[in-house]
Amino acid sequence: MHLKRILLVALLLALPCVLHGQAIPNGSAVQDIGRIEVGANYNFFHANAPPGQCGCFSLNGGSGTFIYNMTPAWSAVADIMVAHANNVNNSGQNITIFNYLFGPRYSVRRYNRFVPYAEVMLGGAKEDVNFQFTINRNAFGFLGGGGVTTTLKPRLGLTIIQADWVHTRIPNAVNDRQNDIRISTGITYRFGVH
Repeated sequence: MHLKRILLVALLLALPCVLHGQAIPNGSAVQDIGRIEVGANYNFFHANAPPGQCGCFSLNGGSGTFIYNMTPAWSAVADIMVAHANNVNNSGQNITIFNYLFGPRYSVRRYNRFVPYAEVMLGGAKEDVNFQFTINRNAFGFLGGGGVTTTLKPRLGLTIIQADWVHTRIPNAVNDRQNDIRISTGITYRFGVH
């Protein structure tokens, strides 16, 4: 129920942005920037468990991003990610991680072809585990990272690579902390670009 409220508030806050979806003139050789961008990404997620030792494992998944470009440099980003792994380290344990994060992005648009960016996001994390019984946990989540995008066509962009450190505080009966790495790539569609 808490997640539904967060998503409803995010959608209500985004509604005026959608209705005002026009291009932002950049004032340089770079093309106009769409006010709104929507992305779909593939994610490789490297997680650590159990705590106190690596016991590391990998998950595959996807994410969706909603980007509202306030200026050529500053954007507000919502990132919703799901990743899943079966039979983690031959334990019979299946894990699904769901992160919903929101925050600012700073982009450097000095180049015609490539746009590097950095972002910091806060939000929540949820983990579903089927070990002995189904465990459904919610907790605080934090992401710091960045990447590089490029333009394929005026309305179509490509996230060449994005690398993030994802910190969560999902209860684990030891220290309630996870420090994970996420590598992403994907496609972005830009609204308001001619």
